Amino acid sequence: MRSLRKIFFWRRFGALLLVAAALAAVPPVAAQERADIASVEERRILVELRKEKERLQEREKKLDAREIELKTLAAEVDKKIQKLSEERKALETVLAARQQLSNQKIQELSKIYEKMDPAEAAPILEALDEDLVIGILSGMKSKAAGKLLALMDEAKAARLSTSYSLKQRK
Repeated sequence: MRSLRKIFFWRRFGALLLVAAALAAVPPVAAQERADIASVEERRILVELRKEKERLQEREKKLDAREIELKTLAAEVDKKIQKLSEERKALETVLAARQQLSNQKIQELSKIYEKMDPAEAAPILEALDEDLVIGILSGMKSKAAGKLLALMDEAKAARLSTSYSLKQRK
């Protein structure tokens, strides 16, 4: 009987040693987790939560990278808008100077045609563009412009008079 007791004792003791050795090999955190996590369902949920956390962290990294990219693109767009605005202002300045030069030339032409004999100036004005003729007539004294219109083709003189009156209203 005693020998049976000794055999059972040594078997239990050996099994305890094996369990103690296994627990010593397991890191303390994992042992703590295993003690806290009692069921398979809890472990499964914990694994899913970890995966979800990793997925969200990865998504956050991608969003951060995208935000940086968008900020860079926005800065580039702002620079291009600024450049286009500057170019637009420069173009408006050039156009204004060109318009002023054109107006000066039309005023000079008005003086030239006003000094010419109306019989010689009328056929020349009939051949020019209507907008140019209106500009020239606008720069002349009314009496000289009237003499030129009287010597022009009636239909052309009527169109010029109508266009001239519309231009004066603007």
